[in-house]
Amino acid sequence: MSLTQEARLERIGRLKSQFFSHLPGVCIEGALSKTRIFRETESEPMIIRRARAFKEHCASKTITIQPDELIVGNAGAVARSIHVNPELSNNWFYDELDSMSTRPQDPYQISEEQKKLYREVVYPYWKGKTLRDFWNARAPEDVRELVAVGGVCDNDVKIECVPGDMVPALPQLILPLGFDGIKRRAAEKLAGLDFNDIENFARRDFWRSVIICCEGFSILCERHAREARAQMAGAGPERRADLERVAAVCAHLAHNPPENLHQALQMVYFVFVGLFIEGNAGGYSPGLLDQYLLPFYEKDKARGLGDEEALELIECLWVKMGEQIWYWNEPAAKHYSGFCAFQNIALGGLDTYGRDAVNPLTYLMLQATIDVQMVQPSLSVRISRKNPEEFFLKVAELVQTGSGFPAVFSDDVGYKMLLKKGIPPHLARDWAPIGCVEAQLAGRHYQWSSAGHYNLGSAVEFTLTNGVHLKSGKRLGLETGDAAEFKTYEEFRSALHAQLRHLLRQFSISQNVLEELHYRHLPNPVASMFTLGCLESGRDLTHGGAEFNTGPGMNGNGVGDFVDSVAAVKKIVFEEKRVSMPELVAAVKADFRGYEPVRLILEEDAPKWGNNDDEADAVMIDMCNVIINEIDSYRGKLGNHKLPALYPVSSNVPQGMAVAALPSGRRAGRPLADGCSPSQGRDRLGPTAILQSLGKLPHESIDGGTLLNIKLTPQVLAGPEGRARLSAFLKTFLDLDIFHVQFNVVSHEVLRCAQARPEDYKSLLVRVAGYSAYFVELSSEIQEDILSRTAHEL
Repeated sequence: MSLTQEARLERIGRLKSQFFSHLPGVCIEGALSKTRIFRETESEPMIIRRARAFKEHCASKTITIQPDELIVGNAGAVARSIHVNPELSNNWFYDELDSMSTRPQDPYQISEEQKKLYREVVYPYWKGKTLRDFWNARAPEDVRELVAVGGVCDNDVKIECVPGDMVPALPQLILPLGFDGIKRRAAEKLAGLDFNDIENFARRDFWRSVIICCEGFSILCERHAREARAQMAGAGPERRADLERVAAVCAHLAHNPPENLHQALQMVYFVFVGLFIEGNAGGYSPGLLDQYLLPFYEKDKARGLGDEEALELIECLWVKMGEQIWYWNEPAAKHYSGFCAFQNIALGGLDTYGRDAVNPLTYLMLQATIDVQMVQPSLSVRISRKNPEEFFLKVAELVQTGSGFPAVFSDDVGYKMLLKKGIPPHLARDWAPIGCVEAQLAGRHYQWSSAGHYNLGSAVEFTLTNGVHLKSGKRLGLETGDAAEFKTYEEFRSALHAQLRHLLRQFSISQNVLEELHYRHLPNPVASMFTLGCLESGRDLTHGGAEFNTGPGMNGNGVGDFVDSVAAVKKIVFEEKRVSMPELVAAVKADFRGYEPVRLILEEDAPKWGNNDDEADAVMIDMCNVIINEIDSYRGKLGNHKLPALYPVSSNVPQGMAVAALPSGRRAGRPLADGCSPSQGRDRLGPTAILQSLGKLPHESIDGGTLLNIKLTPQVLAGPEGRARLSAFLKTFLDLDIFHVQFNVVSHEVLRCAQARPEDYKSLLVRVAGYSAYFVELSSEIQEDILSRTAHEL
């Protein structure tokens, strides 16, 4: 008897209830096994030590298979548990042992026994040996001071994490070869090495590490097969049949590539479990999954697989992906809030040959996201004029759910971004968005998409304060002169651009230190063996093994605040002379206390970004030119171009806390604008005007990614008419060559109810920035930021 929709939804409902029964918690099994292996291997190459620690964890970790699961596995011992990597997080983890379960943003449950083991076994070994320790010893003093104040330049994303930011080579290596096939390739490379070539010692270590990691994956598969068989003894008939399927799938994958859809989905998930075991990171993304898995789906369809059965398997994977947690210390959790791992799946768009890539699996995966409404995977769509209207309407149906999914990307602009990065045209069509909004060549590309955020609001502040950070009282910027004495807009603009370039340069230096430290101390054999080029060359990702290398990305926050501030100075101070420069400087330093009339003039009468206002938009273009040209002069560790980027994650809120009042009329400490979106409440002419402003940007030249959030009222998207309106809006988006847009569609009233009764709204999803999160798991500051955004009608 074939599966019914009712039975499928009942299973998924039970899995979701099970998911919400797990509070995010700590697993230190990996920290203990890594400590044990590292004590035993002090004299061995670092890449071998890391591979052995990976294999040891696969062999010793707790194996958990939950009721109703068809896709299985966790990096930690149980669902929603963080796999602690002490080489990255030893210092803060030790300091927060007694507070991490009660902190306001992203708390983690931890037992007294776990605290004791960490204090007595893990922490002493890793003290002085972490990436944070190396950073503190190596970073220039002025850069350390700039980072230390918090909110001006933040780089924890690569101090506390491995690189992440990748799409594994699923169709090229993993799905056709399996773990044993990759192991055989590494063994073939090892055979006959000539050690008279000194570089072959490093290659030998790399290929040995790949073999060890493949053995770890096989062990992990076999242990899940054994656990499934063990649970069959006490199971009822239906669950026994499920477990028999799970056991057969896992046993097959231990030494063979997948042959059907269930095996392929489980293989994908085991790959991501392995990546999370190797290192804490965000942005591990499956990529173009509807294209990669289509051959398995079509093969199974020919054998009689129904779409309900296929949808059930996909939805089981969706729930499992929600269980993987990217973890953070308390300050950094404010920048990446909501327990999100940024596992971006991209659907639709065009294929390698520029043809419509939408297929039956595309629609099933969109439907799975409509049904499940989990925080992960972070679903995206690439759209093109070549895609059918049915696809646009299905995308609109998903937007109607209010989950914040999908993120929408122009396939053509993403393609142009890849060309700018030096990717050949015949490969560039296989680009995929990873993490939030970062365009990358799937399976072949090493790109630090993000190495933190710099604060554009701080550049404006430093211009008005002669380089002084008002919150700390420290001079962190350049001495560009007393702004009260500026006589012309050109004087102000020259000082502003000098401050911006200095901020970019300091941020770039902090990235350089981090790249050097990762190069020396943090090889990634698992991520490397899943990237084309590394296996062939015998080089780790961090040593240039991938076919293509770009980045790091340099992410700017507060675009709207920068533009609105500069436009206000230009118009109100220098053109209309309604406020003098001394008066403006005094008002900003006083946070407008005693200067309310000045603030109202700046806020109400100056041009604002996001309204198709040529004056404001010209300031934006001028700012982008400075950023693009300055960053183009920087190179990363591997000689590759760094990437300008304008997306915030959730760091616009904590970075706003670090910035004084601004000439836009914004008061001190308020959240900055998110991404390229207008400042909160300043988009006054509707969503089409926002698109018209965004369309003036050179998106393909901001190839680290641009982000646009638009908030729509639920009423305007209701029913078939709402879907048709959104489809037409997305075609306007395509016509204007904008890279990205995403939507929040949830009423103000519902969000206030969720604040008042969070226990009743555990599954309420909202779009934060480049990702969705459960509203009640966000801090009150981020909740209020979302509430403050303008709700538009189409």
